[in-house]
Amino acid sequence: TRKTFVEGIVQGSCGLLVLGQFEPASASGGATAGGVYLLSAKQRYNKRVTSGLMAFLALDVNDINAVNAFFETKDEGGWEDLSAAAYLLANAFRTNSSKAPDSLPSVKSWKAFSKDIDLLRRGLSKKDMGKVASSYKNAEEKLDEYLANVELPSVMELRQM
Repeated sequence: TRKTFVEGIVQGSCGLLVLGQFEPASASGGATAGGVYLLSAKQRYNKRVTSGLMAFLALDVNDINAVNAFFETKDEGGWEDLSAAAYLLANAFRTNSSKAPDSLPSVKSWKAFSKDIDLLRRGLSKKDMGKVASSYKNAEEKLDEYLANVELPSVMELRQM
């Protein structure tokens, strides 16, 4: 009938109006997107870690301004960015999610390196350049173990880059 026909058109029109108000969902392409074109966590952090470590290795520990600048910058190549990216890179070597990150060799070696960096910063705050130099040397010695655990070039190779 004509009444049924008109009701069908009205209901269909209202349905189209409601559907037109919704935006289609869009994915961010983040870590869970899963496409082959996306970088893995290891690849995402490698550049930031390499950049920060090259800046660390280029430091002249006798130049207090350069050492302070390394710790104060929030940009890539500074301690803050290096610290975050290096820990995340070390954590990316977990083989299963039930294993605690602190038990990983890569995380252990990063924490050992970071401990010497903390000593270096304490020496820097007290302007004890002897402590800064010895802490830097100790940290540098522990760096090769971390680099091997996260499959990055050695200290010697980083210096040549």
